[in-house]
Amino acid sequence: MNTLVRNQLLCVDSAGWALIEAHDWDAQAQTIFSHWRSYQLPLVVCRQRAEAQSNHVCMGLPSPQQWSRRRVALTVCLDHLTAHAGFPTLAQVVQTNHWVSAVIELSDAIANLGAKAHVYGSHGWQWLTGLTYLHEASDLDLSLTVNSWEMASQLVHCLDNTSIHCRVDGEIVFPQGQAIAWRELYQLIQGKTSHVMMKDRHSLKLLSQEELIHLCSEASVQSSELEGCLL
Repeated sequence: MNTLVRNQLLCVDSAGWALIEAHDWDAQAQTIFSHWRSYQLPLVVCRQRAEAQSNHVCMGLPSPQQWSRRRVALTVCLDHLTAHAGFPTLAQVVQTNHWVSAVIELSDAIANLGAKAHVYGSHGWQWLTGLTYLHEASDLDLSLTVNSWEMASQLVHCLDNTSIHCRVDGEIVFPQGQAIAWRELYQLIQGKTSHVMMKDRHSLKLLSQEELIHLCSEASVQSSELEGCLL
């Protein structure tokens, strides 16, 4: 399996679920696990805890409203994890929900910049599971993958100028999987803050704009070198 990143979706095989359910969970947790196992629903990769073994992955299971939106933290052996297609794209969620033109325009604008937009959070999990996660105050959480600092800068300006029906939250995800909340990145670009928090699967780091630009440049060079090797 390729290197795992935060917010990646993975499924657990039957042996893995047997190990999970063998622990001393309460009745509600067991009901949630039974549903997830029966419908082969995914878990999401979280930040790795320091005490976790190297061959295990820290995973999260955010349940829907019928189970009080309970969030369950799990640690699963890599041997029991299988790939999943991932969260839906913004275009898929727009089409499913028959959203108004402002959201379609945002989806098109993101695509025109060359970024990839996936929807996680309540909208993403409801799309994946068919269960009820959304409420009147639900945000639209976007995972926006970029391949350069210039693309990230253009993207946060695009997000700030949107006027869709709900609050847009989420992260800008850089080439090696590191992520920054887009609102924090926009404040950095505007000069309203000097550092932002960058997250990956193992750590949190405070970085300046100069450090971010350097990181993006290094990642772009590595990506180009890899493509050259594959040609």
